[in-house]
Amino acid sequence: MSTAGAFAVPQFRRYYLGAVAATNATWIFRVLLAWSAWDLTGSASFVGLVAAAGLMPVAVFGPLFGAATDRTEIVRAFRLASTGLLISPLMLLGLYGLNWLAPIPLLSLSVSYGVILAAYHPLRQSMGPRLVDPPLIGSVVALAALNFNVGRLLAPAIGGLLIAQAGEEITALVSAAMFAPSILIAATLSPRPNTRTGPRGSFLSDLRAGFSIAWERWPVRRALLLSVFALGPVRALTELLTLIADGRFGRGAEGLGLLTSAVGFGALIAAVFQVFAGQTLLRKITLRYGVVTLGFVAGILMTGASRFDLVILAAAVTGFCGTYVGVSLQIGLQARLEDGLRGRVMSLWMLATTLSTSVLALTISVLSEGAGLNAATIWVFIASAGVVAAIALWRHRE
Repeated sequence: MSTAGAFAVPQFRRYYLGAVAATNATWIFRVLLAWSAWDLTGSASFVGLVAAAGLMPVAVFGPLFGAATDRTEIVRAFRLASTGLLISPLMLLGLYGLNWLAPIPLLSLSVSYGVILAAYHPLRQSMGPRLVDPPLIGSVVALAALNFNVGRLLAPAIGGLLIAQAGEEITALVSAAMFAPSILIAATLSPRPNTRTGPRGSFLSDLRAGFSIAWERWPVRRALLLSVFALGPVRALTELLTLIADGRFGRGAEGLGLLTSAVGFGALIAAVFQVFAGQTLLRKITLRYGVVTLGFVAGILMTGASRFDLVILAAAVTGFCGTYVGVSLQIGLQARLEDGLRGRVMSLWMLATTLSTSVLALTISVLSEGAGLNAATIWVFIASAGVVAAIALWRHRE
């Protein structure tokens, strides 16, 4: 797999430029939402609720938008979803400017943003692969992972500094401006026409077909199960970094940005490592389960360590492990999918990851109110590890 191969395609280079800007805008806006929830209420449960509200619509509506993606004119739909992303930080800016920021409006904004993301993700995951020839799809996925993790590394720190130094309103404006390039660039793209292997059915039949494929194909089914029980707990904890950065250590928005960037640094190292290691790592299943275990241990250390520098180190390890597992599973999925199925199956991937992340983030935050964050994390991670072990044993028997 040649990582730079997709860059030889001019329209993919243009698309990637917009994707880089949008990814950084998304991370800045997520930091702003999390900080607004904490600054407004000081409640760990409300921070978890806002995080879950932004993720849950992706799980609930993702399959519907995935089926629609496989049936729609993708450029037009991509521009519409990108416009919705741009409007979201402007709405938060309006809440600040009109002094209307309160728990219910903030929660409503998080839900609406999640609905837009539910439409955007299957479009994004279908658009990139359709801008290149099929042999370059692996390159597209690897570059998307690098973009995501570079954004995760840099943008949260930038967002935290912007909030601390320039204020929430300027941070919202910066996020909105960075969503704009994708809208403009989309008009210049000509993705490969969608190919279907059978007669065009109804929307519901297409939706059912996506679920059927996810169940019948073992590699797809295994990837979805692992995304729930191996990635879900780790990603849930990264949605609650405010509780560690400020709730435990009093480091404020800058501490939140640093901790989120530590997760991003580890994730970036994993993405780069996986790019250069190539597809041989996809066959090392035992190594993957070992990395999952290491991620669980690092996550527990994040909530139990008494020194902030150790928490930062644990966050980096957690980011590495989550991305190593997640990217390898996603490359395996994308490489096996036909264009006519890409939106539906990848929307199920997003459903599995976001539903588990949102539910577990809320679970950990609620349990932490009575038992403490470290104990809540240990309970959730041990239960998840048991399911992951069962998946590994089931595969061995097969």
